[in-house]
Amino acid sequence: MSVRHEALGHFPIFAGLSPQQLGKIAKIVRETTFKAGEAITREGEPGHEMFLLLSGRVEVCKSLTLKLGREGLDTREKSLISLHAGDAPCFGEMALLNEDSRRTATVITLEVCRVGIITSDDFVKLCEADTELGYYLLRNIAKTLVIHLEKTNQDILKLTTAFSLALQR
Repeated sequence: MSVRHEALGHFPIFAGLSPQQLGKIAKIVRETTFKAGEAITREGEPGHEMFLLLSGRVEVCKSLTLKLGREGLDTREKSLISLHAGDAPCFGEMALLNEDSRRTATVITLEVCRVGIITSDDFVKLCEADTELGYYLLRNIAKTLVIHLEKTNQDILKLTTAFSLALQR
């Protein structure tokens, strides 16, 4: 099943694209459905596609590992954020840019979800066939990654500050 190009226009990663450009993208998006509680991605696994959340909600989780001295390691999953289709989120976009990409988080469905999938091979072919479209897509992905990086930097600063204050007590 393919995604209608009108649905793609809501995703920030496709901002500023014409209906014709969205139509080209729609041709490479494959739609699938995931059951509630199903993992769409798993942290550490190779990634070769980006996902568009078309309906439903997902939870993004990351493994946290704590060294327990001589006893070994304690690894737990930490929920980072919940994504809702109404916000038109995408995830896995780094896999479109790096052929050796590994998933940086696990994404688990909280309910039945419809998801659009773009493979890195289809993405590269589209960008090479239409370089103007490719430019806009890469620019939008870069903007998305910058937003994620800025948020991560802020989070690290907050954690470092909290840790520093805890050590001073």
